[in-house]
Amino acid sequence: MKLTEICIRRPVLSTVLSLIIVLVGAVTWSRLQVRQYPNVDQPKISVITAFEGASPEIVEAQVTKPLEDQLSGIEGLNTITSRSQAEESRITLTFNLNRSIEAAANDVRDRIGRIKNKLPADAEDPRIKKADADALPFIYIALYSDKLSTKDIADYAYRYLESQLEVINGVSSVEIFGGGEYEMHLVLDPVKLAGYKITAEDVANALKQQNVEKPAGKLISKEQEILVTTKAPLISERQFNNLIIGEREGYLIRLSDVGFAEMKSDDTRNKVFFNGKNAVAIGLTKQSVANPLDIAQDLKKQLPHIQETLPKGMKIEIANDKTIFIERTIQNVYQTLFEATILVILVILVFLRSFRAIIIPIVAIPVSLIGSFFIIYLFNFTINTLTLLALVLAIGLVVDDAIVMLENIYRYIEKGMSPIAAAFKGAKEISFAVIAMTITLAAVYAPITLSPGMTGILFTEFALTLAGAVILSGFVALTISPMMCGRLLHPHGKDSIKKSDRFYVLKKLWKDLGVKGDLYLDKIDSFYAKILRKALDRKFLVLISAGFISALGYLIVMRIPTELVPREDQGIVNVRAIPPYSANLQFVDRYMKQVDEILKGVPEITTRLTLVSVPGESTALNLLKPWEDRKRSSKEIAESLRDPLDEVPGLQLVASMGGKSLLGSGISESPFEMVVQTTKSYEDLIISVDPLMHILTQQLKLQRLEGDFSNEGQEYVVTVDRDKAASLGIEIATIASTLDTLISGRPASFFKRENKRYNVKVEVEESFRKSPDDILGLYIRSTKDRKETMVPLSELITISKRLSPTEINHFGGLRAITLTARLDAGASLGTTLQKAKDISYMSLPDGYRIDFGGESRRFLEESSNVTIIFGLALLFIYLVLAAQYESFIDPLIILFSVPMSMASGVFLLWLVPDMTMNLYSQIGLLTLIGLITKHGILIVDFANKLKADGKSKLEAVIESSRLRLRPILMTTFAMVLGALPLALAGGAGMESRQPIGLVIVGGMTLGTLFTLFLVPTVYLLMSRQRAAKDLHGFDS
Repeated sequence: MKLTEICIRRPVLSTVLSLIIVLVGAVTWSRLQVRQYPNVDQPKISVITAFEGASPEIVEAQVTKPLEDQLSGIEGLNTITSRSQAEESRITLTFNLNRSIEAAANDVRDRIGRIKNKLPADAEDPRIKKADADALPFIYIALYSDKLSTKDIADYAYRYLESQLEVINGVSSVEIFGGGEYEMHLVLDPVKLAGYKITAEDVANALKQQNVEKPAGKLISKEQEILVTTKAPLISERQFNNLIIGEREGYLIRLSDVGFAEMKSDDTRNKVFFNGKNAVAIGLTKQSVANPLDIAQDLKKQLPHIQETLPKGMKIEIANDKTIFIERTIQNVYQTLFEATILVILVILVFLRSFRAIIIPIVAIPVSLIGSFFIIYLFNFTINTLTLLALVLAIGLVVDDAIVMLENIYRYIEKGMSPIAAAFKGAKEISFAVIAMTITLAAVYAPITLSPGMTGILFTEFALTLAGAVILSGFVALTISPMMCGRLLHPHGKDSIKKSDRFYVLKKLWKDLGVKGDLYLDKIDSFYAKILRKALDRKFLVLISAGFISALGYLIVMRIPTELVPREDQGIVNVRAIPPYSANLQFVDRYMKQVDEILKGVPEITTRLTLVSVPGESTALNLLKPWEDRKRSSKEIAESLRDPLDEVPGLQLVASMGGKSLLGSGISESPFEMVVQTTKSYEDLIISVDPLMHILTQQLKLQRLEGDFSNEGQEYVVTVDRDKAASLGIEIATIASTLDTLISGRPASFFKRENKRYNVKVEVEESFRKSPDDILGLYIRSTKDRKETMVPLSELITISKRLSPTEINHFGGLRAITLTARLDAGASLGTTLQKAKDISYMSLPDGYRIDFGGESRRFLEESSNVTIIFGLALLFIYLVLAAQYESFIDPLIILFSVPMSMASGVFLLWLVPDMTMNLYSQIGLLTLIGLITKHGILIVDFANKLKADGKSKLEAVIESSRLRLRPILMTTFAMVLGALPLALAGGAGMESRQPIGLVIVGGMTLGTLFTLFLVPTVYLLMSRQRAAKDLHGFDS
């Protein structure tokens, strides 16, 4: 090859070429972004609409359904889900991966703008977030003080910290828990209102008319313009108490005559404990496509400055941080990279036994790995777990080509040729095989770039990084490696050692070990040739054995549980608390304190953050000690909490491994997520799903099967006597408005305090709104015949109680119930989903559909993609090899080794407890295809050359296999030991690294052993005895 010859003649040029690769790679490395994974989060937009006082049915009919109909046709929309609950509608739109989140958000705003005027007047404007409506904060900050109350701390957080944190790039929303926002409450006494013949509407109207601050225009003179502002704001309790709300017989009636003003915070909905103390928590939710590491880094830079500006006695610290796991995972992969490098260097040293010789393949490691960062930069990838895992595996690969080149050149040096001459001859002879191996391995990954979905993105970043490293290693093997061989190598016989030499004893020992090592390797070569000859005499027995092993591998694959990605110990344990419906804050708080005491006794927990809230679930977020400082995993800790938590009365408690995994909000503790849809009523849906859940629990391996429905909601229904209201001249809307104002405490105005706006609410005194009888005792004004009289509501309305759903959910625009569950140990997600679908269609009546959400949906979508990727990878390798060898037969010979190697990989995966067939193990299998074919290429390529020299097929394949045994063993050991740190991985992220390592180690060890006998056998059966002139003509 011309380039190789030029580099051998011009050592400075070949050195400069490698240095340029290293320099470019080092420069681009500093510019690369660091993430946990490639960005596989689907763009999500949520639309949240508050509708105070509205029941789930009203929210569904008047807010959710109109918005869904308007939003359902947006470009690139994958799924649309919604939840209508009391006082709030939440709609989540999930878009395809290639859809820009900014463009999607603009489309959503445009669609909402068209329908906003058709929504109820009392509903707030829909809020748009670039995140899942149910997305949880990924990092929490705790604020606490021994001097200040949580109300004051929360007020400070709302006034000063919320806006400061919202501007951090990538933050979708900032939520403040505990304390509540301050509000001015105008508390009315209904008896006094009736005595003065004043209604709540009078108070609200007076407030709007007298609490004024608005521009009045500007005064313009000859030389200047001056703005005019009318300012008559109410800002204190005293001013609100003096609010004039009416006049009776010349007497001004003020608020203080019928009630009072009180400044207080709305702290009846949530409460926070941080390590057992009252606190306020601030949670940061990221945008669906944002990088949490960047957000956390910006936040941690700001915290010291924030601490300096806090009021005296107030402290701030990070209470729960999911990015710790991400950082430690990246660190552990870097450590694995270093360990793999050391092991590969030791393998080379053991086989070559020459410090001069080992420099040659070792040079390929930094050049290829550092140069790969330019490949990552070129394709706009990031430094993440997948790209770093690719570099770990590349360590064993990048030395392969250099080893093959070195071994072939050294063989000619041992025959007596000068190093330079041996470099020319050996490089020319082996160049074609090096190019073939390099292109073949790269060809494995070519079709991956065409694959859609999450699998395509994950595999593409991994594959192109690994392929880039391999291509660079091939370039190194064809340029600097033969040049170094020609200048550094010399025969072992010339290694004369004198007693006067420094370290004489060590050098003598090293040389003696080398001589013995050569003898052992020669014996292995001879033994292998003898066994191979016998195996070739029993060709069909070899083929039958290969078929049996391949079939056994298929059966093993069918027995290995499947899942999308493994659950990872992210250093967090969460406890979900589900209270009875209608439980208030005091009730939940009492039992959550008992939970906190239990968690306090867990030695692995370092910080405890408890978020108590009503209505809905409460959560205890617990950060664990670093992985190396504890013996139990987060899963074991969560399981150990099950019995103590069962003893806590009043709440349904579930402990689980905390944190999300690879798929962001698409991953949860419940991989099983089946959706039952219908156009029928929600009551019919509940009636049909309830028995289905019992059947699924009995027939499938599921834990804690739950449905996102509840018919235990309680609701008071007010019925108006229309005739009586009309006879008294009272509008029904007036009755509804009065009830809404007095009971709900709807904001009627606002006031400013230190540049912060606070709501002003009008409400009836708490003692008058505890029961239906209290409501019946309220009064409303009648103006019949122009006479003002106060009429008790008991004459106009009746109140009844009924059960109602606590929330109404939609999936794809249809009413839906989502069933979620964890799987029993050893259960397969794919099998479970198929069985659940079959059982559901047999059990449900007509008019129902089955779909899947979350991880289950992604698993089904990506499974077909993986099958296509494997098929295309094999096809591309075949076509590339066919083009290289100008033969349709030789590629088949090489590919015969693939099934046995993959069978060996899955066998080791099956032997290790708790391993599953997931995306990571599939990445390992895909890599294995390229790795094992390299051995076949070495054997077939050299056998073809020997045939061209006139040898028979039998002698050619035996001689080729014997001569290539040593480089095959060397490259196999390098690859296996390079992957061994992955297989034995510990610490953060080990669940993802181990499957790849196990598949590579198992597939390369047993797979190589099988290949050494299968490939020669198939070659003998299928290869043609071609004329020497044809092959020489092709080579030239």
